[in-house]
This record gives sequence, C-alpha cells and structure tokens, in this order.
Amino acid sequence: MRRTKLILKPSALALLVSLSLSTHAQATQPVTGTIVDQAGEPVKNARIHVHGRQQYVYTDQQGRFVVSAPLNSELHISAPGFDGHYLQVTDQTTPLSIQLRPGGHIERMVVSASGLHKYNLDMATPVSVLAGEQLSRRTEPTIGETLKKQPGVHGNYFGPVASSPVIRGLDGPRVRVLNNGLDTGDVSRIGPDHAIMADAMTTEQIEVLRGPATLLYGSGAIGGVVNVVDNRIPRQLRPEADTAIETRYNSVSDEKTVAFNHDGSQNAIAWHLDALHRQSDDYKVPAFTNDDGDREKEIDNSWLETSSLNAGLSYIGSRGLIGFHAGRTESEYGIPGHDHAHGHDDHDDHGHGGHDHGHGHDDHGHDDHDDDVFAKARQNRFNLAGEYYTPFAGIETLAFNTAYTDYTHSEIEDGFDATFFSSKTLESRFTLEHEPLAGWHGLVGYHFTKNDYTASGEEAFTPDTETTSHALFVLEEKKFGQLTAQLGGRLERVEYHADGIVFGFDEHDDHGHDHGHDQGNHEHVDARFTAYSLSAGLVWEFQPGFSWALAASRSERAPSSAELYSNGAHIATSTYELGLAYVLDDHDGDIDPYRGRFRKETANNLDLTFRKFDGDLSFTYNFFYNRVNNYIFLSNTGLRMDDLGGHDDHDHGHDDHGHDDHGHDDHGHADHDSFPVLQYAQADATLYGFEFELAYYLDQAQSLHVFADHVRASIRSGDNLPRIPPMKLGAEYRYQSQDWSAEVGITRYAKQNRVSELESSTKGYTLLDATFNYYFNFTEVDMTAFVRGSNLTNQLGFVHSSFIKDDAPLPGRAITVGLRARF
Repeated sequence: MRRTKLILKPSALALLVSLSLSTHAQATQPVTGTIVDQAGEPVKNARIHVHGRQQYVYTDQQGRFVVSAPLNSELHISAPGFDGHYLQVTDQTTPLSIQLRPGGHIERMVVSASGLHKYNLDMATPVSVLAGEQLSRRTEPTIGETLKKQPGVHGNYFGPVASSPVIRGLDGPRVRVLNNGLDTGDVSRIGPDHAIMADAMTTEQIEVLRGPATLLYGSGAIGGVVNVVDNRIPRQLRPEADTAIETRYNSVSDEKTVAFNHDGSQNAIAWHLDALHRQSDDYKVPAFTNDDGDREKEIDNSWLETSSLNAGLSYIGSRGLIGFHAGRTESEYGIPGHDHAHGHDDHDDHGHGGHDHGHGHDDHGHDDHDDDVFAKARQNRFNLAGEYYTPFAGIETLAFNTAYTDYTHSEIEDGFDATFFSSKTLESRFTLEHEPLAGWHGLVGYHFTKNDYTASGEEAFTPDTETTSHALFVLEEKKFGQLTAQLGGRLERVEYHADGIVFGFDEHDDHGHDHGHDQGNHEHVDARFTAYSLSAGLVWEFQPGFSWALAASRSERAPSSAELYSNGAHIATSTYELGLAYVLDDHDGDIDPYRGRFRKETANNLDLTFRKFDGDLSFTYNFFYNRVNNYIFLSNTGLRMDDLGGHDDHDHGHDDHGHDDHGHDDHGHADHDSFPVLQYAQADATLYGFEFELAYYLDQAQSLHVFADHVRASIRSGDNLPRIPPMKLGAEYRYQSQDWSAEVGITRYAKQNRVSELESSTKGYTLLDATFNYYFNFTEVDMTAFVRGSNLTNQLGFVHSSFIKDDAPLPGRAITVGLRARF
C-alpha cells in the first residue's frame, strides 16, 4: 500500500488558506430589483451573475432579486429568449427596474469551464452548452449518447452501458470529462467498456469545449473538455426552495429511471440533495447478423443498474462562500461482447450465455445463468470549494476547488472478481482573479493532481501506476473597442511511478493464474514530462449580433500511463496492447524494454468561427485545423498473441485446439491467442473539419434547426486514423406554446469508408426522432408529461467510432414516457 495519508494535505491547506487570510475586503451592498419584459410582465428565473464570481441568484415568480455586490462591479443578467443585460453597481444604485428586450434566440449562458465566467457567445474557442429542457430531451444513460447531437461530438458507443464523448475524432486520454471543473475520477478513459461516473439527469448543464482546452485542465484536454455542471456545492441563495422529481420508462430496454433534485436555503446556509436510480434490461435492435453468423434481435449482456446519492452544504455570505459535497454512486452493468468470451460451457443454440448478472437471482427478468461477465463499479466522491471576494487590493476573487475520489471497478466472471481496478484521485485547483491591470483582466492559478491506480486480474493490461502532476497557468483578456483579445499559458510537470512492469510476455489464464510462459522481468519504472501550452484568441463583434473569432494554440500532452506501459490482452477490444515502453521483435515476438526518450504529443490548432446571434436567423460556422506532432496511436504489428515470446508455434487455421481463423474455438468462444498484437506508435497526424449549426424562427412558436459536423483525420504518411466518426447532418422542427411543445428531427450519419488498416468501412444510416411535452399544474405543482420516440423507423445503425460496432448496433425503435414535477 502507498502512503495515502499524504493525499489529504493539499485539501487541508486549501481550507487553512481560505479561512486564515487577513484582508481588508471591499465593501459590498445589497442590490435589489425587478426584471420585466417589454410588456411589463415579470421574468421568472432570470439569472443575475456578479462578474468575477461563481455566485449568482435567480429571480422569483414576481421577477424580484437580491444580490450582494461590491461597488463598481458588473452585473450580468440573462434569461432564455432575451438579450443579455449588463449593469454597473454604483453608490447611487437604487432598487432597480430592468426591462429585458427580446433578442437573439441563442441564449447567453455562462460557461463555468471558461475560467473567466465567459458567456458562450463571447468565447474565442468553440463551445456548446446543453441545458434546461433541451438537456432533458437529450438525456440518455451515458454522457456520450446524451451529447451525440452536439456539433463536433460523437460517442465511442459500447452499447447503452458505456459511451464516452468523441470530440473532433479524438477521445480517450485526449478528452477530459469533468464534474464541476474537476476530473470525474473514474477509469473511463482507459477502456471503452468503463462507464463515466456522471449522469445527465442530475445536472444543470453540460458544457463542451471543442479543441484544445489544456490551459486550465491539463494535457488530458488536448482534444477538448466535457464539463458536467451541477449544484452539489450550492453557490446561490434561493428565494424559495426548488424540488424536482422525474420518472421515465423506455421500451427498447425496459428501462425504469427515477431522479430527485432539491435545492434550498435559509439565512446564509444553502443545501442540495439529489438521488437517482436506473434499471434496464438487454436492449433490442433491428435484426442483424453478427461476426459469428448468428441472427440477433437483442444485444446480450447489455443490462444496467445504477444508483447515486449526493448531498451538499454551503455557507454563502457577502465576502464569499465555502461549501462541501459528499456523494456515492454504485453501478452494475453487463459488458456486451464479454458474455461468452472466456470459454464457458453453458450456452444456447447460438453459443450465447444467459443474463443472471451474477446476482444469483432473476431480479431483472433474465434467464438464470451465471456465465455473463459484468462490471461492478463504486465511487465515493468528496468536494470542498470556496471563494473569497476582494481579499486584498487588486484581487477580485481567491478561489479553490478540491475533490477526492475513491473509485473501484470489478469485472465479475462465474461469480468471481476476474479483474479489479482501483483509482484514488486527489485534485485541487487554486485561482487568483485580479482586477484590470493596464486594461488586462484575468487569473493565475495552480493545479495539482495525484492519482493512485492499481489493477489486478485477467484484464489488468496496465500496471499499478502513481501519477502526480503540478501546473501553473495564466489566462488574460483585454478589450480594444469591439475587439477582445485573450491570451493564456500553462506549464505542467507530470511524473509516473509504475510498479510491476513486465519486460517480456506475461500471460495468465482466465482467472489470473500463470500458464508457465516466460514471465519476463518485473521492474519499477519512473517517467517525467514537462508540457507547455500557449493560446491566443481574438473576438471581433464588428456589428451588433455578428462576430468573428480566431483562436490559435500550441498544446503539449504527456503520454498516458496506459499508452506507455500497457502489456496484455484487452478483452474489451479483442486485442493485445503493448505500450511505448517496449520494443517488440517482429521475428521471434520477444518484448524488451525501450531505453530511448519518450516524446510528447504536440497539437498546433487553429479555429476560425463566424457567429450571427441576433434576430430570427442565427448560425455559427466553425472551421478547425489541427496538426499534431508525435500523435500516439495503436499500430498493427502483424502479430498475434501466439506469436509472442514464450508461445509455441500454432497453425493459424484450425489448430490442434480447434481454433478457427476467426479466433473462436469449436464452441464459438473467443480465443485470446488469436488476438492481434497492437502497439502504441507515434507519427505526425493532421485533423481538420467543420461544425455548423443554424436556427431560424418562423414566429414566436415555430423554429427550424440544422446542424452538421465533419472531420478528416490521417497520419501524414497517408494512412487514415482509426474509428474517426463520419459526417453528421441533422435537421429539427420545434414548436413551443404555453401548454405544450413538440420536436421532430432527422439525423443522417454518412458512410465511413476512410478507414485504417485495422478496421472495416461502416454503412450510413438515418435516425428519426420525435418528442412531445405537455405542461400543466396539479395542486400548485408544475408538471410536465412527455413522450419521446427514438429511431422511429427502426433503422439498423452501426457506430463507426465504437470498438464493438459489428456486435452492438444502436437500439431499435424506442418509446420513452415520463413525468416531471417541480415545486
């Protein structure tokens, strides 16, 4: 065991610093007012945000608000369907009556992941925000599927149980998935069959920063950031408590979900509670023939059961706030493609096992078998965050955010833990936001991460690794008339300490026991990297409602521990993966240590964006070009597992054990010895493409929406990068009235035939979706009844970016019904 007690010191230091600062705080005053529309009617739930702070308030039913703000600070007021309003607080400020004018139908939303509390329309880098009713309509059991209609975003679909976002063709260690600005702390970026421990049903909004976001979030954000924002550490005092309960049922997988959210406050204390439970069965698909020649109408071992409970408490005053959150998530889910991959004997006429989930009973209506492989994940997460306003002259806000995450993940086979993962993470961010200096307003910060990762058992193809990173960053902006300049930089130091590195071939049987092959030498290995990132951006609002944005960045990424030290069979992808730390002899299959110097990945990215966000027609074009030096990717060595050192030679047709050319034995079970050997390699790559979205309002009730994205990605030597999503094009019609709303949309995913040598092309498909919502009151409770139809034409769709695309197509026709209550 490592010295885990040291992991708590930075959080204790954060609390000490925040509570012990002796300062002369700038005077604040309560600012009261009422917000109305042009007809004089109150605007409910308008958001009032004090610039430079995370703290904000909402208007009540009568449009009234009270907020504490220092003199000369700026209030930002936003509400759906209205133009943003800006107001400076002076000593002459009296109770305000603010009239909002209807404006651009694109809502201005504060992007918390921007660092400087920027609105989505004011950022130089492209950003999408999914919130409110649109978030509710898009919500799926996984974050990747929830976001898949956002421009530039796809998912690495591993059935309905796991799907991580793919941004501009990049995923895995290149895309950071955050919860309130800090990493989710799971192992979803190590394997595609590992679920993200966050759920859209208990969040307020999900932010997608496309392109490098390394300045604030580190080298793991070289491809982009997904930030899941919730209110688990409350940052506002509400005029009245807010409670929401939602329940829904989905026909395609017999999914039943119930979610609860509650926020309240009294005096200076605010609290939050949320809970969720989801349970689903194997999901149905249009009839197809899998790789084994079997006809399927249901994806075996694709069930899911998840529960979470979270609570938060904050003290919010005029000088700042401090809050704490504790939460627990438990999830069990089948792993598609694993259900008969380990040589079990019990199988039906097609060689498939049953679905007992390893519980030993039939709680979910499955056949009573024990041979499916399923995952059992648990996460405990604790957050401490605070802000101190105007701690001393020249400083607007001193803030910190700390999370400790204890995550465990077991993959259970035949009732035993075949593989066990553990990840303990401490992450802390400290920022100091200063007042304008020579016209430049910005922040400087320190970012610390310590992760202790261990793995054991059959799928433990990565060694135990302790990762520590320290970073300093700066972000500044200045306005020059209609032009806003944004500059930033980051210096990051990453250290890996890996135990039990095997130089040689290390094979285990299905339960982790040695086969007696050459076990190589077990060593302790250290690696250190220093990564630099620089960014510059310009936003030019050349006339009201129109803007150009240009962003250029140079971002470095240290290889992840999996890319360095992987050495073993990765059953989720049916491959044997070998890291950069090894040299593989193509002739005799020997694995030796690599003694050279590892190279960092360097992305040189350029974004050009044109926005029109005023009037009935609004749209955003974005063009990007990303030239990545030393791009890390899995390369086919041409070998199979039985070619590695320590194996006897085998006939690659039917060998003496009855294995065929497809890597299955006579019973149809996967043969690990036939897995192709892939090794991480580095080469220069180029990725470029576009994103587009348009909204046209026919009148106050009706609107048309169009979205599209495309990415072209290849090694500069000519080969295509694997699993690059195809072009996506969609159109929606929306109707919104006082009592009901409806939406019907069609999305076309083009054929993908620009493939690497490791993959096959994927046919295109078209999805038709529709949603209907009905709003009513029941004993003074705001109610919404809704029905949603997905894939209404029952199209067979294979996701090209999925590792198991041929065995797990998208769900067939699905009807979701639900009821949401808010009071």
